[in-house]
Amino acid sequence: MQKYATSLGNSTVESVKHALFNRLLGGALTGTRPGTFLRRQVPVQGEVWDERRLGLLEADSVARCASSLADSFIWSLTYTDWASTRTGSQAVWNKEAHGMLAQTKNVEESLPLGILVCDFDTGSEWRNWTLLGDLQVHPKPIRVTRSRPYHSDDNAHGEHRMWPRHLRYGRLEAERLLSPINALYPEAWGPRHNFFLPPMKLV
Repeated sequence: MQKYATSLGNSTVESVKHALFNRLLGGALTGTRPGTFLRRQVPVQGEVWDERRLGLLEADSVARCASSLADSFIWSLTYTDWASTRTGSQAVWNKEAHGMLAQTKNVEESLPLGILVCDFDTGSEWRNWTLLGDLQVHPKPIRVTRSRPYHSDDNAHGEHRMWPRHLRYGRLEAERLLSPINALYPEAWGPRHNFFLPPMKLV
């Protein structure tokens, strides 16, 4: 950190965000990368949403990789409705495109009014032709937006409603765990999370 302090100056260093220092020093482990594929086709979400309107979703992903992103492992997907704060989660293997689509459909079917707009995090796993193409052939196409790279606060509603403690922070590298995890999410963890763990919202 000293070499950055020397070049930037103390006053600048004090105002730099902690996340930036993590990236400069290589200390942060993240599976989200601002992928370039289809980036121009998915605009950054820049409008103010009406939080009384159902069907506006934020979607995020979490790597169940412990301390290494190498090889294959399970990813958790979290979808949060702005108005109701209803949250659905699913698990996929290696962020595979057809798995992303299948689990997004599962969550959509559980929502009372479906999905009107889906705001993804900046990870390239959300921007693939399989998923985006399907969202556009709905009877009423779903509008898709994305957050800005390295701005987790853009997905604050989704980040707030994630369920990391249920799976702890160990590495899940056995594909056979997908089925029991995806059974537990809607049948046990989902009802508990949505009906008995109230969210915090600004009023």
